[in-house]
Amino acid sequence: MNRFWCVLGLTALGLLPIGCGTDRVSGSSSETENMLSRAIPVDSLVSSWNHPVNGVTVATIRLDSSNFDFSKSTSKGLDVSLERANGRLLPFEIVLWDSAAARARLHVRLDSSLLAGRQRIVLRWGLDRMVRADPAAVWTAISDSQRQQVNSVLIDDFEHGTVASLLPNGNSWYVSMNDSTPLSVPSLVPAPQGHSGTVAHFSYTKAYSLMGLALGGHRSLRSLDSLVLFARGTGVLLPAFDNLDSGTGGKAWKHVPLDSTTWKRIVIRPQDLDTADNVAGNVGWISVRDRVSYLTFLVAAGHDVYLDDIRLYGVNRDDLK
Repeated sequence: MNRFWCVLGLTALGLLPIGCGTDRVSGSSSETENMLSRAIPVDSLVSSWNHPVNGVTVATIRLDSSNFDFSKSTSKGLDVSLERANGRLLPFEIVLWDSAAARARLHVRLDSSLLAGRQRIVLRWGLDRMVRADPAAVWTAISDSQRQQVNSVLIDDFEHGTVASLLPNGNSWYVSMNDSTPLSVPSLVPAPQGHSGTVAHFSYTKAYSLMGLALGGHRSLRSLDSLVLFARGTGVLLPAFDNLDSGTGGKAWKHVPLDSTTWKRIVIRPQDLDTADNVAGNVGWISVRDRVSYLTFLVAAGHDVYLDDIRLYGVNRDDLK
């Protein structure tokens, strides 16, 4: 088949093989070209919240079965490269690569020449050996605040005067004292001593109560690094990631003792969550991580709790749209 028509036909499918089976000389060796590629518009990667600083930002590329054939790539994505349209390599890092689940997450550095106009970058994969840009260069001269913007999402700091969260969907917090009472909302109060600003607070008398937030659908949090928050109160706090599907749902949680006089900075990573035991629906992180629909904070064996500065690391605002 004429090479022009080979390229044209596969381009229409969004996959462009480089060489269509010809040989490529790399150093002193010869390699058969099995590389595939896909052009990605930069506009599709940079959301309005991802503000470039000094003309540079880091964007997230999410791959799944709808936009990438994992069977044509290696198990760890080591055959993947990102390039400019002219073939120059772009610095990128693999944050997550799970071929079995057909999910991956990449960070790529974009400068002003790519951010201006309708530029495209090229994702390539399929070679046994790949020359890649230095992953460490992704974050060169990127400020801590800009890095936090790309790598986390502030769920709420309770400083805006309402119980609406800071999520893109604006869903509000609720408090449930037990399954049979109507939902109410937490109070926004000045922080007790040892902390500052406004915090969320609720008192309870039932054995189990909770403060919760609907994420507006089922969200994959597979790339989650940690949940971080500040808390103070009595009893035990159980931060939980819930999948409330009827019949197949469950939760993954962690038991954290509270202190009534001292604020705790709580950091919970997926590996810190309690082992699945099916007690009160605890099915463990692996069972819920791709279908989290609620973030909840259960409390027990006490009478009140204060919460503040709730942030997820390892995801960003686009993961919660």
